[in-house]
Amino acid sequence: MTSTGPSIRAVCRIINSNSCGSGSICGIQPNGHALILTNAHVAGTAIGRVVKVFVESTGDNIRARVIQAAYSDRTISDWAVLETTEPYQKIAPVYLSKKKPSGSHYTKGFPRCQPHSGTDIRTVDFGSNGVWFWEPDAIGGQSGSGVWSDIDNFQYGLLTWEWNNHGAGQQTAEIYRQARTRSTAGYPRPPGLTELNDWDWTGIEKEGLDDPIFENAFVSQTSITTLPIWAEDQVEPLPPPDDRPEAFTSLHWVEYCREVEELHERWRLKFESTGAPGTGNGTGVGGPDFGL
Repeated sequence: MTSTGPSIRAVCRIINSNSCGSGSICGIQPNGHALILTNAHVAGTAIGRVVKVFVESTGDNIRARVIQAAYSDRTISDWAVLETTEPYQKIAPVYLSKKKPSGSHYTKGFPRCQPHSGTDIRTVDFGSNGVWFWEPDAIGGQSGSGVWSDIDNFQYGLLTWEWNNHGAGQQTAEIYRQARTRSTAGYPRPPGLTELNDWDWTGIEKEGLDDPIFENAFVSQTSITTLPIWAEDQVEPLPPPDDRPEAFTSLHWVEYCREVEELHERWRLKFESTGAPGTGNGTGVGGPDFGL
C-alpha cells in the first residue's frame, strides 16, 4: 500500500475568491481540452463559470469552466465536471470507475490549500445510502480530492464531507448513475454529514474570481451526451477486420456495456428500495429518495 500511487499526477487545486478546493484530471475531450472532477460546492453549478486550476505535477496554472454538475442538500449528490478553456494534454487522465470500490485506496488533495504527499485511507463502512466512510478525517481544502484504488489506480471516490471524525465521499459509481439519468435522484443524506469548510487562504492570486454559487439541480451543457471519463468505456483495440463482423465497431461495444449496466442498476435499486434500513455503523438509510 502506498499514499503516493501513480494517480496523484492528476491532482489539481481549484481556486475561488475566498475558498480553495481540490480536483483531478479525469479525461481528455476530442478537442484536446482536459476534463476535471471536483465537488459542486467547490466549483459551483453555474454552467460556464470559470475557476483557476493549479496542476501540481507540472506546476501549470490553467483555467477551466463548469460543463456539468449535480448538487442536492437532501440526496447524495455533490459533483462537478470542468473543462479547461484551452487544450491541455500534459497529464494523462486518471479515469473514473463505474464499479463499487474494494480493497485499499489512497487520496490526495490540498488540505488547507497546501500540497501534501497523499494519504492511505481505511474504509470504515459503505453505507447502504451510497456514502463511503473512511479514516482518517477530512479537512478544509480537501473537498474534491480523488480517491484511487491501489489495485488498478482508477478513481472510485470523490472526497466530499466529514462525518463523526471520519472522511466521507461519493462513490464514482453513483456519480455515473446520476450523470446517465441526468438528475440528483438518489439516497437521502444521512444525519451528521458536513460539507468541508472552504479554506480561507492568502498568498495566491485570486484575479477577481467570485465565490461559487451552488443550487439544488442537475445542470449540463446542452451539447453533452457523454464524456470520455469512465474507465470501463476505454475500449481495447478491436481485432483485425477479418476476425470480427464487418458492422461491429467499438461504439457498439460501449453502448452494449452501458445497456447491461443500466439494467443491473435498475434491478439493484428495485431490490434495495424494498429492503430493511441500512446496517453497518448505523449511517445507512432504506430505499432511494427520488428528487431534490
